[in-house]
Amino acid sequence: MRASDLLGARVLTSTGEDLGVVSGLRCTPDGPKKRGTLPAPRLRAVVVTPRGLGAVLGYRQQEQRGPWLVRVIMRRLHRHDRVIGWDDIREVGDGVIRLRAGADGE
Repeated sequence: MRASDLLGARVLTSTGEDLGVVSGLRCTPDGPKKRGTLPAPRLRAVVVTPRGLGAVLGYRQQEQRGPWLVRVIMRRLHRHDRVIGWDDIREVGDGVIRLRAGADGE
């Protein structure tokens, strides 16, 4: 699976409620070592936002620098973002991610 398979995908709860789109991936560098000395990144969670505007610019991240007004606006727009653990994902396919029962990303 590639990051492009996940980014922009719709995220639905087990009951079909639309939570938004995947705007980011959270990884840790603890995967298998395939090439070189660094371990491969392992996907731990997806970031879901009800709005996609500005997420790809990185303004959702706290350490992102830029014009203060843009930072303030983007953080306000993305205050409802959710981080959903990879273990809470039941199915990925055709631009849709479905969560397992009981997982709502809160």
